[in-house]
Amino acid sequence: MAAPKKKKPSAKAPVLHRVRLGFSKKLDGETAQALSDVLEDLAAAVFLHNKEAEDGDNWTVTLTTKGAPDKAAILDRVKAVVGGKTVVRSEKVQQKNWLQHVHDNFPPVKTKRFFVHGSHVKGAAPKGLIPLKIDAATAFGSGEHETTKGCLMALEWLAKEKHVFSNVLDMGCGSGILGIAAKMLWPKAPVTMIDIDPECIVVTKRHAKMNSVKLAAAEAGDGYKTASCRENAPYDLVCANILAGPLVDMAPLLKKALEKGGICVLSGLLARQEELVSFAHVKQGLKHMKTIPVGNWRTLVFRK
Repeated sequence: MAAPKKKKPSAKAPVLHRVRLGFSKKLDGETAQALSDVLEDLAAAVFLHNKEAEDGDNWTVTLTTKGAPDKAAILDRVKAVVGGKTVVRSEKVQQKNWLQHVHDNFPPVKTKRFFVHGSHVKGAAPKGLIPLKIDAATAFGSGEHETTKGCLMALEWLAKEKHVFSNVLDMGCGSGILGIAAKMLWPKAPVTMIDIDPECIVVTKRHAKMNSVKLAAAEAGDGYKTASCRENAPYDLVCANILAGPLVDMAPLLKKALEKGGICVLSGLLARQEELVSFAHVKQGLKHMKTIPVGNWRTLVFRK
């Protein structure tokens, strides 16, 4: 008689800890982002939230760690960025409260036309708003949403101004929110999604399916040089919510990808970076149409 096979022990999920940082003064968006950068390797996720997005800056920084946090290391990193006193508080995240943890750190984002929410949010969208669903697993760890909100507001403004688009590009699509939103506002327009990170394309395709949106293309590659991006050009609307540096560097390629009269929506830049990004695109012959401030972040709209 054969000996019974031993069951392999199941891997236990790591015990998660929620770490809250308390500061002796208010944080601006630039400092909060700098903290996120230096703390990233000490946590499974870093969350940034501006409690006074409409009136000013008052950012909070919350970490989630696998296992007990290294408080000494966290304090050392914080001191290198922020002056004054910092308090580090942590607590275990009970497994039964995981969904609530996701909910707390990815609240729905409301704009005039959209209701962007995680897949953990149940029920109908508020009356009059277009629901845009994002996978909760992806939303968890997405951090602040001020630049996304600014881009959505720009798209809404363009729709209100009666602009109609026939070919859309979402450059640096990330989770695909902007391209999907554009497709919802202009259903007849094919939408191309491009990101340097292959995982973003996987997520984007999943989100498109979740929202019943069909994409013209979704491909990982080197920005405007990506095959499907070149094949589907020129575009009459380009959304690029990335970072100030890449926006400046890619301005000549953006101009080439835009058809005459085409419009671009640019974000991922802080208020202090607005002049730099604007100059790079004006230099390419693009005309500034609108600036949308959300907290310490800016979204810029240009026309070719």
